[in-house]
Amino acid sequence: MQALVLTAPGEVQNQRMAVPGQPKGDQVLLKVVRAGVCGSELEAIHTKSARRVPPLIMGHEFSGRIEALGPDAEAAGWKLGERVAPNPLVACGRCRACARGLTNACPNRTLDGLHHHGGHAELALVRAQQLHRLPDTLTDDAAAAAEPVAVAIHALRLLEGMAVLPQAMVIFGAGTIGLLALQAASMSGATQVVVLDVDPYRLEVARRLGATVTLDPRTPEGSLEGLYRLGQDLTGDGFDAAIDAVGRSDVRASALHSVRPGGAVVWVGQAEEEITVNGGDVVRSERRIQGSYAYNAGDFGSALALLAAGKIDVTSWSQTYPLSTSSALIGRLLEHKEPAIKAILDPAA
Repeated sequence: MQALVLTAPGEVQNQRMAVPGQPKGDQVLLKVVRAGVCGSELEAIHTKSARRVPPLIMGHEFSGRIEALGPDAEAAGWKLGERVAPNPLVACGRCRACARGLTNACPNRTLDGLHHHGGHAELALVRAQQLHRLPDTLTDDAAAAAEPVAVAIHALRLLEGMAVLPQAMVIFGAGTIGLLALQAASMSGATQVVVLDVDPYRLEVARRLGATVTLDPRTPEGSLEGLYRLGQDLTGDGFDAAIDAVGRSDVRASALHSVRPGGAVVWVGQAEEEITVNGGDVVRSERRIQGSYAYNAGDFGSALALLAAGKIDVTSWSQTYPLSTSSALIGRLLEHKEPAIKAILDPAA
């Protein structure tokens, strides 16, 4: 089969790979129909991350059709040809984090395309427990976006869990997660959503998807003080919440500075590990910092339901490319020479 393979740290190539063997037990062999390229994968290639060990087929955002079944998967009622999307995050189900419902924080979790081969190929081997059936109303392109939609839903749900009513929000970054968080925020009741990014096209898409204000952080209006004044003008005391979908130290600090006393910041992006914040901004004003990683099974199911109902738009700002030319695509994306916000691979093209 053809696949996009991480052949060495920082290098990907289109290669012919052996087809996975006949599925055993509860394994299911999927014919991949669409597979998204995640920003975390681009970041891993750029930084030569040691977390992904070559040779590796990446890809944790994909949808497909059942090509073959192990005996346990067949006994569970799965049928050949069914359209499905796998939840790529598999928790152990035995640890204390799993017992608390924090399956996304399971220390023993595995992720397709990270711990073993994923969906950037014509065929992928998964487990039956990962599968979600797809309704006819859900397109293949939209189904492949369920994973990042679940990430955005999880971030918004954490705000609700802190009893922060997101009337006015600011989102840092208009990439895939930022644009999905924007739509999730609007559905959660936010009436003012400000989005910041340095890319004019991404800001244009954000406005089309419902952002009330879009700003370039390099301008006076989008600077730290400009954003602070805007929050004061909109609410009288600052934004209720902020979502950082970038993950740089300066952006995380700006997000914290922008929210009101008692407000909350959710950190989703992971571009940098270390950060210095003003402790007084947290202590004296009881601002809250919440990390957000991935999602749980309920978030993934909600993502598919919202996509099927047409409540979340992904396809109008995504672009589909042949898997056969994906190594060149990755190079263009890394060099910022490809305008697509979300790239989706088609193994049949």
